This record gives sequence, C-alpha cells and structure tokens, in this order.
Amino acid sequence: MKLRFLYLVLIIISCTKDKKEVLLADREAPLGWIYLKMYDDKSFEFISQGMMRDKDIYKGSYELSNDTLYFKYKGSIPKAGSKALIENGFVNYADGDYSESIQIKLNELKINK
Repeated sequence: MKLRFLYLVLIIISCTKDKKEVLLADREAPLGWIYLKMYDDKSFEFISQGMMRDKDIYKGSYELSNDTLYFKYKGSIPKAGSKALIENGFVNYADGDYSESIQIKLNELKINK
C-alpha cells in the first residue's frame, strides 16, 4: 500500500511542470504596487495590490505579435486594458481606462521586428 502511494506521488510530481518567468515588470503605485508576471506557457498574472486594500490578481493567457502584447483575461479585465506595447524597457498599456506603464525588470521574450 505504501509503495502504491509513493508511486502515485512520484507520477504526480513528474507530471507537474514549473512555469518559467519570461517577463517581469512592476511599478510603485499610490499606496501600493502593480506587477506583471508572464510565463513560458503563455500564461500571465497582472497584480494590483496596496497597503490599504486587498490584492487583485487578474490571470489569463497572452499572445505576442512583434512588440505588441494581447492579453486574454479569465474573468474580469483590469482598467489598464488588454493590449500593451513593449518599448524602451517598459510595458505600456494602450487601450485601458487610463494609461499604465510598468518598468520591465526581466525580459526573455523573443520579439520579432
């Protein structure tokens, strides 16, 4: 019985794949922070958190075309929008309720120009 359980655990561990971060960007916001984490499996997290409010996490998948990112959210969409340009070391959102710009700290995306 213990051997079967151990075998099952080993199978589960071998099937899980760690996601690799391919782009990290952030900025300090009034009383909080904005983070963008993008992974090699085409998933992402847009995180807005503050000292006086809860953390809002928006997840989904992304597509990269040239220097433009298209975000497909699961559920609600943050006010920053769903389209952004990568330029001069920043991710600049282009279609939101307000202009959002977050500084890139790590970029391993392959951008075709």
